Amino acid sequence: MKILIVDDSSTMRRVLRMGVLKAMEGENPTILEAEDGRKGLDMLYKHTDVDYVFLDVNMPVMKGDEMLRIMRQDPEIKHIKVIMQTTEGVRSKVAELTKMGISGYLLKPYTQTIILQLMQKLMERETAKA
Repeated sequence: MKILIVDDSSTMRRVLRMGVLKAMEGENPTILEAEDGRKGLDMLYKHTDVDYVFLDVNMPVMKGDEMLRIMRQDPEIKHIKVIMQTTEGVRSKVAELTKMGISGYLLKPYTQTIILQLMQKLMERETAKA
């Protein structure tokens, strides 16, 4: 499994990386990182086999919702599952992101336990589809 974490905060990238690794013990996922949406897109075009993108909404250079919009319009990468990270718990924002095709979201600040629960839920969905 290959995962891309896109967040301008190195601390949040580290917390997410640790949470994902803990959630996927024994699976040995490849984790890639980028600090803004533009670098995140560049990374996706180099690694179109990414399974999940953890994508922060508010970043410099290119915001996460703009990166998501571009992803969903590109046949080469639109299939990639996206989990948005945001401090905005506003229902209208979450509803807008859901319409854009996200697989889930995390409200900041979050803990490794919350990441573990989300990853387990996503894995269960994948298993049910198979």
